[in-house]
Amino acid sequence: MHDQLELLRKIEGLQTVETAAKALGMKQQSALNLLSRLKKQGYVTVSGGGRIKRIYKITLRKQLPRDPGMFDIINKYSPNMKLNPWYDHQVHGTYGPEEALVDALQTDSFRTILASIHLFNHITNWPKLYGLAKQKNCWQKAGALYDVARMFIKVRKMPKKYRKGVWQKRIFFIKDYVTKEKQFFPVSKAWNVQIPFRLGDMEKTIQG
Repeated sequence: MHDQLELLRKIEGLQTVETAAKALGMKQQSALNLLSRLKKQGYVTVSGGGRIKRIYKITLRKQLPRDPGMFDIINKYSPNMKLNPWYDHQVHGTYGPEEALVDALQTDSFRTILASIHLFNHITNWPKLYGLAKQKNCWQKAGALYDVARMFIKVRKMPKKYRKGVWQKRIFFIKDYVTKEKQFFPVSKAWNVQIPFRLGDMEKTIQG
């Protein structure tokens, strides 16, 4: 146990297989085997995978099981653009595409908001989404992102009653990033939201 505690102290924090191997002075395969064993014991959680480099979070104490958060939900439904979590997004209770979308809209993160467009095909409770977004004062953004999303991907239909409103305040997805693509001008005007995406960005998240 003492030897394992010393190992954990050497690699505590965020690591890749390569950095863990270097810190421990061992081969990468040996480091991977160790991380896998520590994961089973509860000292390690992993994010990433596939095209995204795996990041291992190592702690001195066993980590309690966690429910899928915003990054997990977005990565589950975004086929090509995967997010590398930059913080541990902990959630409690019921948490699905509606909650993840509202949280994404509040990040001011270009990639997070862009990747979240795929959530619209998994929204099953529009009253819930509307209520959460109104509570967080981001329904304008949600509506504008929906209209952008439906230009490029299959989405679940938004009930017409949620499209009603006069949006007097001009807002931004990302501060000072104004709409430049002509294709997005009607959406920008309808919701009074400045849309930062370019067509090339949309192609990346859809086609990879």
